[in-house]
Amino acid sequence: MNNIVETIKQTWGRLSRPMQIGVGVFVLGVFLSLVLLALLGRPQYQVLFSGLSPDDAGAVVAALQERGVPYQLAEGGTAVLVPEDQVFETRIALATSGVPTGGVVGFEIFNTTRLGETEADRQLRYQWALQGELTRTIRQIGEIADARVHIVLPRRSLFVQESQPASASVLLQLKPGRQLTRDQVRAIANLVASSVEGLTPDNVTIVDAKGTVLNSPDFGELGRVADRFEMKWRYEQQLENSIVAMLERIFGFGNVISRVNAVLDFSQMEQYSETYSPVQRGEGLVRSVQTFEESYRGETTGAGGVPGVDSNIPGYVFTDLGEGTTEWERSEALTNYELNRTETWLTTLPGEVKSLAVSVWINGDLEPNQLAAVEESVIRATGLDLSRGDSIYVASVPFEVMPFGDGFELPESPRAIPVPYLVAGGLGLVLLLVLIWVLTRRKEPVAEVPLAAALDVVVGEEELPERELTPEEQERLHIRKRIQKLAQEKPEEVAMIMRSWLVED
Repeated sequence: MNNIVETIKQTWGRLSRPMQIGVGVFVLGVFLSLVLLALLGRPQYQVLFSGLSPDDAGAVVAALQERGVPYQLAEGGTAVLVPEDQVFETRIALATSGVPTGGVVGFEIFNTTRLGETEADRQLRYQWALQGELTRTIRQIGEIADARVHIVLPRRSLFVQESQPASASVLLQLKPGRQLTRDQVRAIANLVASSVEGLTPDNVTIVDAKGTVLNSPDFGELGRVADRFEMKWRYEQQLENSIVAMLERIFGFGNVISRVNAVLDFSQMEQYSETYSPVQRGEGLVRSVQTFEESYRGETTGAGGVPGVDSNIPGYVFTDLGEGTTEWERSEALTNYELNRTETWLTTLPGEVKSLAVSVWINGDLEPNQLAAVEESVIRATGLDLSRGDSIYVASVPFEVMPFGDGFELPESPRAIPVPYLVAGGLGLVLLLVLIWVLTRRKEPVAEVPLAAALDVVVGEEELPERELTPEEQERLHIRKRIQKLAQEKPEEVAMIMRSWLVED
């Protein structure tokens, strides 16, 4: 160990001052990089749950401690953070175990038995549990952020007249930018009513966080109008989507625009008609048949009879037997037929289509025969009846669309480099540049050259011009000769002087 330390000291002593500074800067940079990696390499925390009640926060922390998952508290203890790579796994695991409960208590309240509990206490716990379970169920709707349910269960009475109906109220907090449809409001009312004995949807009041009653009977007519507009919009959307889906298979994605205007009849009508048909050719439904028969037999004293009897009594048969025996018979038959009758009840439901107006725009420049083919296809697909007053307009015009579909590939997003590595790499690059700058600023070492070569450089002979020298030229020539003579007599001293000059330069 001592040898290693001594070797390092000797190596460090041989380095020049600039080299020592560069090595020190490099070692410091490496140390800072390691420290930065250690700090940034710690797990990044993300929100596991937020907006927790104190009870739910405590339950979540206890569950995390039991599973050995590191956590942090934020927002005054109402939010719990866990490492980024464990958020979803931990959330699923806690949800499986029923944590958090959302600030409400469900039927798990009956997991424990209380000694000395009365029937009234048990009924109150049941009411709490029922409210909690309904709250959890309503929170599952996508547009709802939070909900509270209050149920009023009347006291049971032996007298039917004294019994009061159950009632409930629901407070909803919607997510930002979300809105409930009337069908969803009715669904919530039916859900609550079906979960409570003796509760009807009319006795369920639903209120949003702004204090607006969503299912008030005072707005029944307005609600029906809203339902009609929604029905109209959905019908138009269905036709538009069907037209676009059909034509995009031919002209490509984004190359078709369709709009539909439907006029619907929301009047409800009931019609009753009764038709009678006469009996034809003696055929019909026999209602009743009456038959009457009469006969007489006796003696007479003379011929004759009542004038006009045989002509006025139908079915009368007179036999003139002279003086002796008289006989006559009479028969009648009456047949009653049922009248032929047809009853018709006709009920017209609201929402009947009275007329349709369809417009279709296609990207490009189509020929008239192509436009006619498209028009015919749309008429057949949507069931347009031009005799009813329906109309259709098909046109083509170039318009800009983003190509999407076959042959179009989304650019592959590059993989994100972790932030700690980016920071460490940037710091290392900066340190490398600093080291290069320090090393390049140090003086170049003086090369060991032979003394003679140095002297040749300094006092090398020059060719004298073939003219008379000036006084300055004569002085320089004199100095060169003195230096040359000094170098020949004391070469070591001259060499040291030249090295010092080179170092200073």
